[in-house]
Amino acid sequence: MGPPRYHVAVVGGGPAGLAAAAALLRDDFTVVVIERTDYRSPRVGEHIPPSAKPLLASLGFACVLESARHASCPGIRSVWGRRESADRDYLFHPHGEGLNLSRPAFDLSLATLVEKLGADVVTDARILSISRSSGLWDISVVRHETASEIQADILIDATGRAASISKRLGARPIVYDELIGIVGRMTGPSPQHSLLLIEAVESGWWYSAGLADGTIIATFLTDPDLVDTSKSGRLSSWQKQLLASDITAARVVAKADDLHIRTARTQRLDVTEGEGWLAVGDAAMSFDPLSSDGISKGLEWGRKAAALAAAFCRGDRLAAPAYRQALNEVFSDYLVTRHRYYAAERRWPQAPFWRRRQVAPRPIH
Repeated sequence: MGPPRYHVAVVGGGPAGLAAAAALLRDDFTVVVIERTDYRSPRVGEHIPPSAKPLLASLGFACVLESARHASCPGIRSVWGRRESADRDYLFHPHGEGLNLSRPAFDLSLATLVEKLGADVVTDARILSISRSSGLWDISVVRHETASEIQADILIDATGRAASISKRLGARPIVYDELIGIVGRMTGPSPQHSLLLIEAVESGWWYSAGLADGTIIATFLTDPDLVDTSKSGRLSSWQKQLLASDITAARVVAKADDLHIRTARTQRLDVTEGEGWLAVGDAAMSFDPLSSDGISKGLEWGRKAAALAAAFCRGDRLAAPAYRQALNEVFSDYLVTRHRYYAAERRWPQAPFWRRRQVAPRPIH
């Protein structure tokens, strides 16, 4: 007996990959999802706006929002372009309030639903090798030090900004900045306050949200050459930038237990699909966290990726140019919006972080 064969192998079990898997399963395709974690390692909490709720419902994921692990978020408070704060609340939004997610619980819930739909979800796994012959992908996977083989007609890269599968297949990222986030999690003030806060400071900006367990996720976004990101120096860098803030410092009343560095750069692939494969979500194009659009984008494009993968399974290549063009258009529009957002902050025109973002966006490598 040969290795198990699937119509589609999805590498990466985040929202984009799982959305693609769910859509494919509903069209009776066989799917395996290969995820490098066990969904229990720390993941950064993330805000979703009310508009993400119908997207989740359309994929059969609405029930995951009922978990008490996610905090209802009434709106966004920002200090951007001026010292005074401005509020945008969700009071009259037709889909109610937004949510601040417990990402491990959210992603695990999506994976569990996809598994119930019929997918094989392989966790704690990494790809040793991939090759293609006679229209079929041969995928070598190692899990708990044991290697196994999988075959698939179509391969979807949903590995996030790493785009690890696409890079193996010759694609290269086009990078527009080197933005990073220094992420801390700590006990929040009492009573719990779950507004999403965004605050600009001279060397970057803060993004923080209260979670359902009473903790606060606070992330400082900056360029890596402007702060000490070493393991020994990142805490002092983080605290220094916290002192430069107002509303964020008032919210963060406890010391962070641990700090992690995460890339948050804007990038896209030069090639997003090829013979028998395609990229989706942050692997295809990744946005600045200022857009608060990461999960919504992943869900929406997961469905589109599923449609293209289904077409590939049927031997139809005519859908590929439309997918490519749609990605190009969305990314171009995003760059315009990103430039407009950053151009609105002019309090520190000589500060390197802001000076770099006052010019029209262009690739840096």
